[in-house]
Amino acid sequence: MILFLRSSLAPSRTLGLLVRFKFLALSAVVLWTSLGTAATNERHLSPRYREWLEKDAVYIISRDEKDAFVKLPDDSARDKFIERFWEVRNPTPGAPSNPYKDEHYRRIEYASQYFGRETGTPGWKTDMGRVYIQLGEPQQKAVYLGYNKLRPMQIWFYENANQALPPFFYVVFYRADLTADFKIYSPYVDGPEKLVTTDPGSRVESLKVIQQQAGNEVARTTLSLLPDEPVDMNTARSSLLSDVMLATLRNLPNNEFTKREIDRRRELLESVTHSVVLSGEFVDASVVPLRDADGNLHLHYVLRQQRPEDFGIGQAKDGRFYYSIEVSTHVSTADGKPVFSRKVQHSEYLGEAQFERIKHESLAYEGVLPITPGKYKIEFVLSNALAHTAFRVQREIEVPDPLAGHIQLSPIMGFGDSEMVGPQASASAPFTVAGVKFNPLIGRQLDLAPGRDLKVFYQMWAPPANPATYAGKNLLIEYSYGRPGLQGDSKTIYDKVERIQFDSTGSLVNGKKIPLADAPPGNYRLVVTVSDPESQQKSYASVTFRVLSDPPAADTWYASQDSSTLPAGEEEYDRALCYLAVGDDDNAATWLRKSFERDRSNHKTSGALVDLYFRQKSFARVAELYPRISIDAETTEPTILEIAESLEKGQDLKKAAQVLEVAVQVKGPSAALYLKLTSYYRRLGDSRKADELERKSQALGASPSS
Repeated sequence: MILFLRSSLAPSRTLGLLVRFKFLALSAVVLWTSLGTAATNERHLSPRYREWLEKDAVYIISRDEKDAFVKLPDDSARDKFIERFWEVRNPTPGAPSNPYKDEHYRRIEYASQYFGRETGTPGWKTDMGRVYIQLGEPQQKAVYLGYNKLRPMQIWFYENANQALPPFFYVVFYRADLTADFKIYSPYVDGPEKLVTTDPGSRVESLKVIQQQAGNEVARTTLSLLPDEPVDMNTARSSLLSDVMLATLRNLPNNEFTKREIDRRRELLESVTHSVVLSGEFVDASVVPLRDADGNLHLHYVLRQQRPEDFGIGQAKDGRFYYSIEVSTHVSTADGKPVFSRKVQHSEYLGEAQFERIKHESLAYEGVLPITPGKYKIEFVLSNALAHTAFRVQREIEVPDPLAGHIQLSPIMGFGDSEMVGPQASASAPFTVAGVKFNPLIGRQLDLAPGRDLKVFYQMWAPPANPATYAGKNLLIEYSYGRPGLQGDSKTIYDKVERIQFDSTGSLVNGKKIPLADAPPGNYRLVVTVSDPESQQKSYASVTFRVLSDPPAADTWYASQDSSTLPAGEEEYDRALCYLAVGDDDNAATWLRKSFERDRSNHKTSGALVDLYFRQKSFARVAELYPRISIDAETTEPTILEIAESLEKGQDLKKAAQVLEVAVQVKGPSAALYLKLTSYYRRLGDSRKADELERKSQALGASPSS
């Protein structure tokens, strides 16, 4: 039974859209040419729908979507499927235009016009056409033609925002002869010898020809398509990681990250029980970065529905009242690259007195996220399962570096009440710092009743130091407030704080009550200025508020995130992703290690840590980590290969082979692992075993390595 729902919202729709590069394990093969989608009976489809499936959407439709499409009973259902297919991928759903769809068809047209002309192959069917349609125009393109010892080549460079692919990578195309189309080059299977027109006699000599003709950087790229992957130019050995990346690209629609993002969009768009309301209309949001006692930054946020009638409360059969909400947060960089996401379910039974009190009040939900210095976009979706509503709002924030070397201020937050809490709660509770819990005011809450004072708090940041070194030193603070544009309306309160009050991490929370008993109605602005008399440096922060003629209509009740329910290591892992997003690999490694120590069974953490150490060429660290990592069916092939190659770098070829043997046993047949094992056993002198593994890899569709 629903006791009250929103009353007058018009239905509308919206949605928002590392790990650092982490690929998914491949079930059978890794080579570009050997992966394909599952065969589906499409013969009963009319030409129009068959063309949509086999051309228009072939590179972006998942296997599940394809199977669902061909099983639809009639053309009307197929038309609706296609319409919804594009709308799910629309960055501005509900709008008259669909930028994603428009760009996709532009890419198909471009590919059809400019690729495959030498052979008459439809351009969208070529390797170049496929990559262009999937990834778009490369950030850089280098063309190598007319070299007397090199086959025609093109090298495309991509800076990528898809979580399934590395952040930076190359795609190399080459033409085997002048009558052929450009095809994808595989560093492991093709090798440098496929790119030269002469027969130097070995892979090493072929690499030298490429160095002489096109330079060291091109030669290096022929060994690895990943700019930060270590390569050995002396032996010209290629790792399989580039080929795994190519296979991931080939199978991108079925990749776990891609499917998860599409599912998230579909959940918002297609759910018959939710209407997503555009940001700014019905929900307020405020965020503030604050440091904890250990000096770590957290982003505290509060979401407040503006109208009590937009919230739904249910009554169970036993007569008890309850509510059920879900809060999704999606953190991305300023340019839109995903960093991490969270989804929190929050439900609670209410006593009758509670119900009577809050049913005419607006909900404010508080939460907290790990964050690091940098610029971010934060998307919040507040859903009410009982009222069948979901509210979306976005905020952009720049988190300054507290270690910048001078006094800085967090944003100013108004608050209603505050209370002392224990130190344990202070470490994880929203809007709780220095042992004090604040109830934040946002949006219409900053519309103050006549005679009500404004209470604010903020945090000051300074370089870490022993507080005793600041004995006798003060910071000067000015609170200036008034109605902008009215001469003589401003008032200033002067205050000071002792530097010795800062903690050892360089943080201090400060609060102030701004008297407004005689303030006339109007719009106000409060500016806080903190001055250091010693350095003459000043820092500023401000907040706007209103004084009303009449009291605001609705009060507020609060619900808060319980951070103690997070899986072990999740907080540390998300913080590591923030550091990876801003390019701080050293701090990322520190937090990935902390996450790993809290939960060694978490494959995404161990995989990210192995990958980061490997990119840093810290092979000894990977080898040290390996005995503590459980290799099972969920361990990804890139992680396994990076462990094996790190052991190989440490001259422990036998143990490297053992790693791959264990992986094959627990994960099943894999061309990637068989190929790598083939090379290991040849170098170990076991030709019989190497030949056996090479046959197995070929049976799975791989070509023998040179």
